[in-house]
Amino acid sequence: MNDRYTVERIMEIIAYVMGARAKGTPLAKIDVAELSRQGYTDGEISAAFSWIMEGADNTQESHNDSFRMLHGLEEETITPDAWGMLLSYRNLGFLSNEDLEQIIERAMVMGHDTDIDVEELRAIVAVYLMHRQEETSGDRHLLSGTESVN
Repeated sequence: MNDRYTVERIMEIIAYVMGARAKGTPLAKIDVAELSRQGYTDGEISAAFSWIMEGADNTQESHNDSFRMLHGLEEETITPDAWGMLLSYRNLGFLSNEDLEQIIERAMVMGHDTDIDVEELRAIVAVYLMHRQEETSGDRHLLSGTESVN
């Protein structure tokens, strides 16, 4: 399993958890067994939960109650569901406003001839986070999928 594949899978888990939380399920009550049944490893699940917990600790630092709207061309390129997912990641606190701008810029470059949907934007975020991780040592650490968080 390569790193890109693992990061995308972790982003899928985060999306699943955010969906459950949006329905009112507390983080401690998320059905982790369901994630295992879907084929995610314990390391991937642990990594996703550690990112969510870290994001919950840093949410106020990361976005300072500002709100970003898409301009016309961005709105035509990024689907509403993909934009909602991106805002959710930001609101969880593991993407800053600067990260959001970088990801939108990358989506615009990639989406010049097609719409960027949730799956494509999740892949862009995964690659961006992998690249950011390489640049920042001592900051967040994304597990490779073979470790577990105790």
